[in-house]
Amino acid sequence: MLKKIASNTVAQLVAKFFGAGLTLLTTYFTIRIAGLDLYGDLTKILVLVAVGMTAIDFGLNAEAIRSSHTQKDITTNLQSAILARLFLSVMAVIALNFVIFFLPGGYSPEVKNIFWLGSLAIIFQGIYTSGNVYFQYHLQYWRSTISVVVGTLFGTLLTLFYLYSSPTLPHLILATTLGYFLMAISTMALLPLEFRSLRDYRRVIGTLRLIVPLLHRSLPLGSILILSVLASKIDTVLLGIFRSSGEVGQYGFAYRIFDVILVLPAFAMNAIYPIIIRARNDATHLIRRTTATLGVISIFVAILVWFLAPYIDYLKPGMNISITSLRYLLLSLPFFYVTSPLMWSLISQKRDRQVILTYALALIFNTVINLTFTPTFGAPAAALTTGATEVLIFFSLLYFSRI
Repeated sequence: MLKKIASNTVAQLVAKFFGAGLTLLTTYFTIRIAGLDLYGDLTKILVLVAVGMTAIDFGLNAEAIRSSHTQKDITTNLQSAILARLFLSVMAVIALNFVIFFLPGGYSPEVKNIFWLGSLAIIFQGIYTSGNVYFQYHLQYWRSTISVVVGTLFGTLLTLFYLYSSPTLPHLILATTLGYFLMAISTMALLPLEFRSLRDYRRVIGTLRLIVPLLHRSLPLGSILILSVLASKIDTVLLGIFRSSGEVGQYGFAYRIFDVILVLPAFAMNAIYPIIIRARNDATHLIRRTTATLGVISIFVAILVWFLAPYIDYLKPGMNISITSLRYLLLSLPFFYVTSPLMWSLISQKRDRQVILTYALALIFNTVINLTFTPTFGAPAAALTTGATEVLIFFSLLYFSRI
């Protein structure tokens, strides 16, 4: 079992580091060729798209796996997850395109007018995420990795082409969206044939009774994920309103590096979650070992990246805001690493209300302190408020885990 956990964690790490590596490469060339202002506008769009992508997750995968006990169950739940997520994706695209037109400050008409194209990636991400129900249930994350590699590689090559031929915001958004489109197509191609049967999907489309119960059961998990992503992204949204596009670009680059560092606990829990659902008696011991291991790893990672942070300046002279922001984010890295197993442990015990309460308080706390400090102090303040919010989340989850 440990080999399966390790293999599937490695598969996810390969996908993430391949994707993140290519993303950092395109980020490097975007900043060098197109400048920080254009990258800042790109960041404003991608942050809102990321909110939509997390919102449509809605806990459907976790609930589909939690309620699947036979192969027939997983077949039905996968089909329902795809259709339910398509519905959520369309709703998210409409909602975000409505919201962005009311954002003031740094959200220029160009950003607002091209956002619709970037938001289509939410639909394609939904198809990829739904396919992971099958890959996660059967611990076959290497198939998911192939989809990520194919989509990311295509998006990267197209981005580089546009950077050297016509580096505009619409072209960069188009390249990103087409990369997600190819990732969705690859995911569907890698599913077993019975999951791609048009006859089965027509049967499922013909009735809502398979979709509505799944959405209802997933509502607590969906609420958790939506609150979580809002709590983590509100700083960048507010930064885009009150500060310049260049500063948003510097903070966005620092956070992109930080996001790469955060993949390990998320991927480890993706591999462990199906196991703790099936082996309830050993779940507590496994969660404790995972938490302790991730805590130790996080300290070494934080120290290493702290000393490597000044090399950001080689990307483009004058990236001091990125260096400072990254170092401030690293101060809270251990809390990010140990929060993930605590959260999923409570979810596996169906103690969703405590987790919802935690992230609702975190969202309120993060919004208030960002509104207080970010307009005046900018990106470094956003980084510190992110860390302070994660500390609050950790102690809240730790409290609920012990009662």
